[in-house]
Amino acid sequence: MEMPKYPADRPPPEGYPPPGYPPQGAYPPPGYPPQAGYPPPPPPYAAPYVQPPPPPPPQQQQSSGCLEGCLAALCCCCLLEACF
Repeated sequence: MEMPKYPADRPPPEGYPPPGYPPQGAYPPPGYPPQAGYPPPPPPYAAPYVQPPPPPPPQQQQSSGCLEGCLAALCCCCLLEACF
């Protein structure tokens, strides 16, 4: 079965392009590869964003440490001993 021919200005409705498309000598286009300086360099930009340091953590009251814990435990033991 022979493929129907389509005009060069209109692509076929679906599938592969017709034989002879693209025309020979059309690729690569003139000026390929691009000349030096293309693409142009990106525009200058501002300095990169520097994240500020995080705020210091809120100050906590310092506990008296081990002594306070031991006294609380001793008090609980005495209270439980008196109750039972």
